Amino acid sequence: MPRRPAPVAALVLAAVAVLAACSNTALGFDVAPASLDPNSPTITADGVAFDRAELEVPAGRPFVLVFENREGIGHNVSIYRDPTHRDRLFEGVVFSGPATRWYPVPALAPGAYVFLCDVHPNMTGTLVAS
Repeated sequence: MPRRPAPVAALVLAAVAVLAACSNTALGFDVAPASLDPNSPTITADGVAFDRAELEVPAGRPFVLVFENREGIGHNVSIYRDPTHRDRLFEGVVFSGPATRWYPVPALAPGAYVFLCDVHPNMTGTLVAS
């Protein structure tokens, strides 16, 4: 008996599921990845401020940035090449708390970068890749 093509609705739902899974990885996981390094760098937002002004991360290899938002307002963490905020290297999803997101960040060359909340640009710090 010949195979019947899958209904269009089922194909559309499958495509949406694949796209959602891909975009979730690009924006941040809402559940900790199974292979999370216990020494992953962490930033916390509370009182419309980050808990640190400087953060050290490994240079030359991807890492997971753990971001805890303790507030009921939206925050995120983005990484920029310099203080002008024109060359964004990474953009984390904006989300309200209390909640935590795990951001998969691509490898960064050794050097100093700026991290900030795109919603509240006064929330800023220096990220050092070494």
